[in-house]
Amino acid sequence: MTEQNQSFEPFADEPAYIHVNEKLVDRLLKRLQSVSEVNLLDIAAGTGLMTTLAWERLKARGATLHATLLDLDLPALNEARKEQRADCTDYVFASADYLPLVPPQPYNAAIFANSIHLLDHEAKVKSLDEVYRVMEPGGYLAVNSTFYDGAYPEESKPFYSRWIRRSIVEINRRLPNRNKSEKVQAMDWLQFADYRQIVEDAGFKIVESRERRVLLSQAAVRAISSYKEFAKGALHATDEDAEQASEALQVCVQQTFRDLKMKYLPRNWLEIIAVRP
Repeated sequence: MTEQNQSFEPFADEPAYIHVNEKLVDRLLKRLQSVSEVNLLDIAAGTGLMTTLAWERLKARGATLHATLLDLDLPALNEARKEQRADCTDYVFASADYLPLVPPQPYNAAIFANSIHLLDHEAKVKSLDEVYRVMEPGGYLAVNSTFYDGAYPEESKPFYSRWIRRSIVEINRRLPNRNKSEKVQAMDWLQFADYRQIVEDAGFKIVESRERRVLLSQAAVRAISSYKEFAKGALHATDEDAEQASEALQVCVQQTFRDLKMKYLPRNWLEIIAVRP
């Protein structure tokens, strides 16, 4: 499910990334204020950031958390197992589009954070159908992503244009005979309205949706560049050249910031909170 083993983790450690996910968890738990026991499905959980954020907030208000962390990245799940402090946790090595779950108690909360963009359209649809299946009526789903058509605010476009041009020169210097990938994007970039539609088509009712503006530091932009799926899409790189593409993007970040006299790069995250009727 996740691409943690393809170097998404450096970005996941960035303060801006943690903060935007704190906001998502806060919005979700606000919908569950009267609930004393939260049964959470954490989809594409990675090392468990979202579960940790939920546990901290629920503990502070005297509620308990039973979390199921699901991912296809076994090393990340093993790391999560070492770090988790939730009241009760289960770990499931599986993909969201085929949940091997028949929970004794349906989930009253689910988080699908920073990963739905990795799935093709069919898998997105199946995953949301599966989440709907294992949730109880009145349960809430939270979804976010910064990989969608709309993630780049207008004022950020000069940065991306200059950065990508500079990075193409860099990767061509490193790999003068490289083959470009035939895929224009390494991920399926939908519009915000498309994400709303597939959530609704799964049977959920959207109660909140927004685009949240986040300011990324140079370190954060370098970290997101280490995410090879992003690098492949940005530079039309093949799987074989993904490492070089990532490095080319990273080495060009600082000079692009300097050229444009920028301190932070704005970027949008989509957020959706929906309820299962």
